[in-house]
Amino acid sequence: MAVVGTPTSATAKNMAVFIDADNLNDPTALDHVLLAVRSMADRITYRRAYGRPESLKSIHAVLWRHGVRPVANLIVDKTTTDSALVIDAVEAVCTNDIDIVAICSGDADFVPLAIWLREKGCKVLCYSLANKIFANPDSFYDDVVLLDVVEPKEEVALEAPLLSQSAVMQGAEAHTPELAVANPVPAARATTAGTAATKAKTPQVKATVVSGPSVKKILSILPELKDKAPMHLSQVAQRLRDGGVLAPNAKPILLFRRHPAQFELKPEHQPNTVRYRG
Repeated sequence: MAVVGTPTSATAKNMAVFIDADNLNDPTALDHVLLAVRSMADRITYRRAYGRPESLKSIHAVLWRHGVRPVANLIVDKTTTDSALVIDAVEAVCTNDIDIVAICSGDADFVPLAIWLREKGCKVLCYSLANKIFANPDSFYDDVVLLDVVEPKEEVALEAPLLSQSAVMQGAEAHTPELAVANPVPAARATTAGTAATKAKTPQVKATVVSGPSVKKILSILPELKDKAPMHLSQVAQRLRDGGVLAPNAKPILLFRRHPAQFELKPEHQPNTVRYRG
């Protein structure tokens, strides 16, 4: 069974994973990504994370668990994360037979890299926190996986006087299913009705693969577009929703911008019509 949010069509002989730790530095989300990519290739040749020392420190346990090499920024006035990642990604593809490259960042600065990698024949994936992704990423990546980390509510008993605030854990320890009891107590007291430990559940990751219908599918729902006459987006949106290819609250603009060679949006800055170029 594929991990939730994994592009099931993505398989490769060799894969490279490059992590922008200044952008994707949530340990739970990153752990989900690294688990997901394991089944996507025979071998992951490159596993590297780039960022400021404090960014890398926040995810060090996950990097160690998955054998990811941390690459700290040079000590200069400007952040060097993006440049170091791009240089290593280009070198990796030029010197190895890489089929898939996963860029773990929602930063738009990696768009030129994604385009270059696709021109070289690589399948390029983007993994990003949903609140840190730039607009229209699926126009540049073959697959985009957006991650939401959901913190579960703690189940606390009405009477739990034996726990102290110092029992709250951080980092990798946050995955422990139960908080430690601050002071040992006699068994008789521990079994008294109403006494229970606070349980901290592991945060869950909701991952969604951003995808859209093909041009052929769009034209099958909107055959009028084949006449190459402009159609108003409000009319188009309703038809696409009725056809099951557009979510109730989604905007059709993003869908058509995935296919700039086939569809023209007008006016450019605030489009309200779409025309099929043919």
